[in-house]
Amino acid sequence: MKDVISAAVGIAGFAVESARDLTTYMVRRGQMTQSEADKLLREAEAAHAKRPASERNKPTATKIAAEKAALAKAQAARAAEIAAAAFAKLHPPRPAKPPSKVFMPKPVKGAKAPAKKAAKPAAKKAAPAKSAKQPAAKKAAAKKAAAHKPAPRKPIKKSAKKR
Repeated sequence: MKDVISAAVGIAGFAVESARDLTTYMVRRGQMTQSEADKLLREAEAAHAKRPASERNKPTATKIAAEKAALAKAQAARAAEIAAAAFAKLHPPRPAKPPSKVFMPKPVKGAKAPAKKAAKPAAKKAAPAKSAKQPAAKKAAAKKAAAHKPAPRKPIKKSAKKR
């Protein structure tokens, strides 16, 4: 419809396809009969053929709008490229620094430092020899565990009254 109205005003070129679409729409809505639409299209095609070639090749309103949108999109992309280049110039990327020393918190005064475990070689994986002290250590651990056990609970007495 936009193409037909623009062509009628003289802003843009006439497109027979747009006129065909508009008449089909009007027939579907019951605003004109199919025979009226066919007659109107034949007259429009005849009048369009009589026009000079310069007017027949004039772009339609839809084509003009599409070209404007493409131009605006290209200009926006170019502006974004310029802005990105300016930002990169003002804020150059920093070179990656290798990690410095591992952060270790300072020990608190009066606190005991954690004991460091000695690294064992991976090649030696022999089973530790059983010593005579092992059973004594197990007994001491069992005594500690028994000392920390809670006292047994007393059974709850049931009252004679029922609620």
